[in-house]
Amino acid sequence: MAIKNASDLLVYAKTATAVAQETRIRILSSTPLIDFTSGENVLLSNITNASGVITDDQIISGISNTGESILNLTKNMLNSSYGYEVTSVATDPTNNLYKYVDVTNGSAGIVPTLEFSDGTATFNEDAVIIEIITPGSLAIFDPVAYSTSASFSTNMDLRDITNKDSGGWSESLGGLKSFEVSTDVLQSINPDVPLDGTDFFDKLKNRSLVDLSFSDRIRNIIRTNLTQYGVDGFNSAGITQVNLQADPFGGSTASTIESTSVDQDRLEYHIDAARLEGKKLTWSFYVKESTSDIASFYVTAITSAQYTPRIISGNGSEEITSIGGGYFKITNLDSTWCRVAIEFSNPVNVTNGNSTVQFRIFPGLYNSQSSDKIFTSSWQIEFSPEATDYQDPTDITHWQGNALVSSVSFDASVEDNLTCSATFTGTGNIYPNGLGPELIGDTGFDDSSYWTEDGGSVVEDGYGKIIAPSGSADSYILKSGIINSGDRYLLTYTIASASPGTGNIKLQTSFNLPLLKTTGQHKIEFVAANNILKIGRLDNPSNIWLSSISLKKVL
Repeated sequence: MAIKNASDLLVYAKTATAVAQETRIRILSSTPLIDFTSGENVLLSNITNASGVITDDQIISGISNTGESILNLTKNMLNSSYGYEVTSVATDPTNNLYKYVDVTNGSAGIVPTLEFSDGTATFNEDAVIIEIITPGSLAIFDPVAYSTSASFSTNMDLRDITNKDSGGWSESLGGLKSFEVSTDVLQSINPDVPLDGTDFFDKLKNRSLVDLSFSDRIRNIIRTNLTQYGVDGFNSAGITQVNLQADPFGGSTASTIESTSVDQDRLEYHIDAARLEGKKLTWSFYVKESTSDIASFYVTAITSAQYTPRIISGNGSEEITSIGGGYFKITNLDSTWCRVAIEFSNPVNVTNGNSTVQFRIFPGLYNSQSSDKIFTSSWQIEFSPEATDYQDPTDITHWQGNALVSSVSFDASVEDNLTCSATFTGTGNIYPNGLGPELIGDTGFDDSSYWTEDGGSVVEDGYGKIIAPSGSADSYILKSGIINSGDRYLLTYTIASASPGTGNIKLQTSFNLPLLKTTGQHKIEFVAANNILKIGRLDNPSNIWLSSISLKKVL
């Protein structure tokens, strides 16, 4: 961490848990398919199961040429095979030409958007509309009422083991370890202004656990350095996107977005309106020309009178112009990255009834598009009336752990404010970057008695060998009692260079998660369905060797 002074660090508390994405699928009620004949099928991609594994090109067969038929078969497959929650098919109240169904991912967090494509059958134009009702998001950590200072300490008690052989010197061994976090919060005592963030007395009284993160100051509340739909709060409408393009900082996090229709094709970022209400704000991003030298932008649920756009950097010829209705355009883009800032110098007022704010970029003019294409990169949303340097969210280092509020105090001053001081005492370990301790007691496969083996698989010679002869009903190694159903874990494993590499292997949870078998280290996050870590054959025959394994809980 590059901590320079107290303004560079904060204590963060979890203010919202991870959210599962909810998607509305609309399909034309009548003849959504062109020249359909019985037996044809369509494909569905970007399916994310309850363990976070993504599957593409799943065949939906047995359909007839009606929206209700396709939707019923789709929702049944998503529910029974991939753990989605689904509603019944109904007529769209906003357009009775369509039937719709709402589906919710079984996996909370960031997921790609479901996508239909032609199989042996071909969709009519505008036959399918997919809308994100609630974007998936990870757990949110926000500053604890904008602390004016923060401190973090770890302690270890010493055990005296001095004896007659110590030669007059004190001798000690390490004892119990603990950590402590404290923070000061400057607050108004004006009766018209509530003491948000200082309800630590309630935590103290109820002995409630607080999930804390001691971290570099997080300026960019977007949690990804990518600009592609399906990641964090990013979504799209109508665009074709090519990702992992060269960005302004020598990396590969940018993307191109290209319109495919005549208007409103865009890339957008969704965020809960409650996180922005009443706060000063800046949205900034980088853009440059591809085939179009024009880009447009728009913010939903916040009137344009509340913000001022400006060019931060570029070649000097770019211009921002209002084009009415809250829309703005950027002209004269070229091959040089241009950084744009939209600054809200006063506290934001979100339009009544809007639960989500969307920050949108359009290739070309938003209302007159024709295969317009631009580059975009490095978006930032920050609680500041002016843009600061871009902060890559993947560069943030933090320590995280559960704590109890052990003391709270208020110090009044001569002005209409006070300082609330709170101390949090850890109830267990403190974890770097939100990963718990190692859960596997034999990470190098040196102790066969630690594992349960069956069907030909064996732990020997420093390898976990997943061996399944032809015709084997099942073959696996497992360890029970080290995980809990419903919790999320990070599995890290290494395929040995000596592995024969025959067949394929899987991690068995509520779904079979195929594991990569190429030589080297691999990682996969999953949600446990029971208390058993089980790795076995995916097909017969198989003969794949693991040389190391690690399992840590994602906090």
